[in-house]
Amino acid sequence: MTVELHELEITAVTRETADCASFELWVPPELREAYRYRAGQHLTFELPWEGHEVTRCYSLSSCPDLDEPLKIAVKRVEGGRVSNWMNDNLAVGDKIRASVPEGRFVLDPETRHGAPLFLFAGGSGITPIISLLKSALATTKRTITLVYANQRPDSVIYADEVDRLVGEHSERLVVHHHYDSASGYLSRDELRSHLHDTDIGEFYICGPAAFIELVEDALDEAGVHEELVYVERFVSPADPDQVERGLVDVQSFESPPKFSLWLDGRSRSVPYVRGKTLLECAQAASLNPGHSCESGYCGSCMAHVRTGRVYMRTHEALSERDIARGVALLCQSIPASSEPLELDADSTSFRTASAVKSSYGRRVSQLAAAAVFAFMVAGTLVLRLVH
Repeated sequence: MTVELHELEITAVTRETADCASFELWVPPELREAYRYRAGQHLTFELPWEGHEVTRCYSLSSCPDLDEPLKIAVKRVEGGRVSNWMNDNLAVGDKIRASVPEGRFVLDPETRHGAPLFLFAGGSGITPIISLLKSALATTKRTITLVYANQRPDSVIYADEVDRLVGEHSERLVVHHHYDSASGYLSRDELRSHLHDTDIGEFYICGPAAFIELVEDALDEAGVHEELVYVERFVSPADPDQVERGLVDVQSFESPPKFSLWLDGRSRSVPYVRGKTLLECAQAASLNPGHSCESGYCGSCMAHVRTGRVYMRTHEALSERDIARGVALLCQSIPASSEPLELDADSTSFRTASAVKSSYGRRVSQLAAAAVFAFMVAGTLVLRLVH
């Protein structure tokens, strides 16, 4: 893999639930600048397995604004090699190879001090969500609503920490726990009952695919603008390294000699090499679009297909909604025809910080203008009364 990796030492292991452990990681002084991160980002881990390396991505649940040590939580996946091995074997003093922090599931610094914040976590999806939650509490005065869905009370990861945060910030943090064992599956009606200020709020979602789809549907029905919604689509397949390849002969596709890739605000012409993924071709052209696991499971390399068609070897990180919108994973995509191909790696999932800023800014401007107008009217009345 091309991701830069370093050895980090495990300094603490905590059993969060019966099937989930958290691991604190020590970063050597010479690497601390490289491991500076923003709440909501993740690390990519590389582990040896039967003569080769496998990679997994895990979100950081620690908060950079509180100077906490790096921490991840790993929940067992039925049949999963890495998640079970990490839970059963990793101990204090062990070292593990990890990338520097990456990811775009972060708070927008331009709006973080005003807009209400809504967080939705399903199961182990709490890991980046609690990082965002702690950061917002530590650095802003925002009101925050967390909807946290689990199968039952004893499966809640970071239960004590969530309770502590509620106790310390009860004036602006509200947490709604949902347990399938008590009231059945979470519904759109229940989700909508927790919403307010949907025109200016920001909405962050992380969890299993079905949970994400449910929350997105509820937000759609509530009239929430798409650009105000941020989604982290990490999935934890049992064995992503054994995904069936070759079900389609990639050499059978006709392909253009080059494709266009929008990156960092510029359109780049990238030569295409038959059989290579679009990410591999971009890297060969000295470009570095966002990427991490390179296995189709983390979603870091999402891009929008503007023109042309692609074939993806796997797309577990994407929902059917994403695919219908034209989202593709560069690490899994090859051209599916010889027609011109253009992709936008800047737009990712159509939820850009600039769009959020402009939407929130427009709303704030409207409120400010209304306040100024009211002040002027009141001033005029006062003047009339005085005179």
